[in-house]
Amino acid sequence: MLRSFYIAGTGMLAQREKMDIVTNNIINVDTTGYKKDMLITRSFKDMMIQSMNGQDIGPLNTGIHVDDVVTSFEQGNLEQTDRLTDVALEGDGFFAVNTPAGVRYTRDGAFAVSRDGYLVNSEGNYIQGVTGNIFVGSGEFTIDEQGYVTVNGQTVNRLLLVTFENLAGLEKVGSNMFAQGAAGAPQQATGCQVKQGYLETSNVNMAEEMVAMVELNRAYQVNQRVLTMLDQSLGKTVNEVGKV
Repeated sequence: MLRSFYIAGTGMLAQREKMDIVTNNIINVDTTGYKKDMLITRSFKDMMIQSMNGQDIGPLNTGIHVDDVVTSFEQGNLEQTDRLTDVALEGDGFFAVNTPAGVRYTRDGAFAVSRDGYLVNSEGNYIQGVTGNIFVGSGEFTIDEQGYVTVNGQTVNRLLLVTFENLAGLEKVGSNMFAQGAAGAPQQATGCQVKQGYLETSNVNMAEEMVAMVELNRAYQVNQRVLTMLDQSLGKTVNEVGKV
């Protein structure tokens, strides 16, 4: 019976963590370039039950645990904004951003121009070109599909667009950015096109996340009822059977 408590309890813990992931996805449904997370759970290794004389009776499962959190890098929709500082990527690739913690990578192309005329993200970190920070001045500028930045008819830089052999190794570090982690060395992204005047939406499907939330809530309630019934049974065993 105590083992049943443990199995139901691990189920509730896993469902609570899944709910945290789903909630975070829903919160970021309107975040530019956001990539949704998914929680992977696995059962603990089964144990073989044996009788008193050593004969195998069958396997016993001891519950589930969180195995990994994976990120879906499926592309979101592209929405036209017609703002010069809005840039989206169509295809695989990431923008490179120079932050105080080092170079980070993002699909969020909602850029701005700093007071000193450089292209920056929403936190004021410099967007990286192949020759360093990208100076665009205070006037109009264009970015073509290959990422070349042109100011007053002169090409001044090119967006540094990278990809990774192992996307699963990228680590979310907040502010809608990724660290290199175990993804391997960044490589030039050749399979994407730059779209100035567009933004990539989040790849979160609101309907799917709401359905998942309802299912998780029901599963949590079922495990909760199981724990209640087990507690009542254990109470009878201790308080009533023990009197006999």
